[in-house]
Amino acid sequence: MPEYNHKSIPRSILIFGAANHIGAPLAKFLHREAPQIQLRLASSSPERVATLESDFPYAEVVHADYFDLPSLESAVRGMEGVFVNAPGGMEEVGAMTNLVSALKKAGTAVHILRTLGLQPEANQRRLPAGLREGRNGLTQHSLVKQMFDESDLPVTYLNIGATFMDNFFWMKDGLRRERKLIWHDRLIPFIDPRDIAEVAGRLFLSDNHRHIGQFHTLNNGHDLMRFSEVAELMSEVFGEKITHDGTKDSFLNEYGSKIGFSAWLWEFLEYEGANEVVWARNDFVERTLGRKPRTVRQWLQEHEKLLLT
Repeated sequence: MPEYNHKSIPRSILIFGAANHIGAPLAKFLHREAPQIQLRLASSSPERVATLESDFPYAEVVHADYFDLPSLESAVRGMEGVFVNAPGGMEEVGAMTNLVSALKKAGTAVHILRTLGLQPEANQRRLPAGLREGRNGLTQHSLVKQMFDESDLPVTYLNIGATFMDNFFWMKDGLRRERKLIWHDRLIPFIDPRDIAEVAGRLFLSDNHRHIGQFHTLNNGHDLMRFSEVAELMSEVFGEKITHDGTKDSFLNEYGSKIGFSAWLWEFLEYEGANEVVWARNDFVERTLGRKPRTVRQWLQEHEKLLLT
């Protein structure tokens, strides 16, 4: 006979990164679906606190810095649910050491959701030496998972086994200027960050204890494409020819001054290409949402004007 569900649904939830493309829709989802839950939104930027207070008048907003332990202890105090989505490029081992310490001291968490990415399940020794060094984050997520595993905190890992659809906004200049999609011709699944937010919200609101300790890989279960194929789809959706340029020179010229880490990112995309057989569509997001996740086609239809004009 199956064991009955017995996970407590958090009466309070803290969201780190509440201003970003996952945290913001998560806060809105929780307020809509469970307005009785006390929401606390944390920002590492003191200047952003007032904006968050204006955008989310129903939530408490606090300043919390991953590298300032007292601010973390204050932020997590009394919180039963915690959503952790660290910014890219951050020195995560030190940051998560502080957060784990604060969470264990508080002792109130019944469910923590931690996002991961950049193939944290892979053997990190297979990464090229240049990618294992520095603060590019490519080895940090596996270390973070190990850290949380050893903490015995009630964690569910949300592994983003996909690329975010809103990353296309990085590529809008080439689309506007030349109707050209400039990006490595990587093979990758896709997901809309708003669907990740809803998955997180539904897991918080679930009483199924079996999610604790699990490593769930998220993609939309539909799109597994190269960027040259995305360009073909864009041509169809936009009604005009979109070409693709996947050369290294074009990539570095286009993004060197924009994202600041284009050289090592290209190296990672090359490593990813050598291991692309790992990618597989799955239906976890669909089963959790109870609906089909958004497709790349739908996302492009919704954002055509923002990309092209």
